[in-house]
Amino acid sequence: MLHLTLQAAESKIRSYDTEISSLRIEIKELTEKLKAENAKAQSYEREAIVFQQEKNHLEQKYHTEFKRFDEVQERCKTAEKEAARATEVADKARAEAGMAQKERSEMQRLAMERLAQIERAERRIENLGREKDNLEAELQRVRDSEKDAITRAVKLEEKVQQREKDLEALLDKDKTHRRNSAQILEQLLETEREAHAQANNRAEALSLQLQSAQAKIDSLHQELTKFRLNETALDSKLNTASHGKRMRVDDNIGDDMDVSPRIVKGTKRTRSTYSQPEDGGSIFEGAEENLSQRTSEDDYRKFTVQRLKQELTKHNHGDQLLRLKNPNKKDIIALYEKCVLHKS
Repeated sequence: MLHLTLQAAESKIRSYDTEISSLRIEIKELTEKLKAENAKAQSYEREAIVFQQEKNHLEQKYHTEFKRFDEVQERCKTAEKEAARATEVADKARAEAGMAQKERSEMQRLAMERLAQIERAERRIENLGREKDNLEAELQRVRDSEKDAITRAVKLEEKVQQREKDLEALLDKDKTHRRNSAQILEQLLETEREAHAQANNRAEALSLQLQSAQAKIDSLHQELTKFRLNETALDSKLNTASHGKRMRVDDNIGDDMDVSPRIVKGTKRTRSTYSQPEDGGSIFEGAEENLSQRTSEDDYRKFTVQRLKQELTKHNHGDQLLRLKNPNKKDIIALYEKCVLHKS
């Protein structure tokens, strides 16, 4: 065991020796390197001394320049401070310039707006001027038309006065013509009244005649009935009577029958033209009219001018009669044929 430990220790020692030898070699190398570095350091120190000497020489040489540089540096610092203050002032100036620019732009905008307003106002003034000129021209035209209207009104008033005078003259003529027409109408009315009174008198007379004729007709009817009764009695009782006697009786009855139908027909016609009033009297209504119509249709050319005027007035044609100026009998007959007889 010990031998093994010794062998292990020896092996370790050998390994340590090898390590030490390698370390010595490294130490040598490092020593050499240290020497080289020391040499370099000494050379560097020498160079540093040289450089320090040069620095001292240069400091001595450039001392005035350093002072100047310090002064310049101080001046630069003061300049930097002044530049900072100037920058602040410049910033303030820029801000003020910006505000001024904004104010300027605002003023320009306001100026443009004012300019636009001024231009619009100028255009409005021009338009108002043109409108004023147009209104003045229109006013002048209105004045001229008013003058023309006044002159026309004066002329029209003169014409109206002249027309009023003419109308007054025409009215005077019309009044005279109306008075003449009224007189003619009054005359025609008076003649019509007279003719109406005459017709009433004739109607009353004819009514009396009609009453007497009616009484006669009634008596004839009674006689006729008596004759018929006698005839029937004779026919029943005298069947063997002679033929001549019967013929005489028949002739008498026939004559009575011939008379009675005519009387009955006349009675019917006259009854149709008469009416019985409530008080028991009879008034003639249509006989006079039918008689005058037949007479006017047959003998109207034999009428006098006054009678023709009465007939026209009676048939409601007096206005057409008045339209005729100074008519003669021929004109009145033509008007009568046209209006009353309806002849073309």
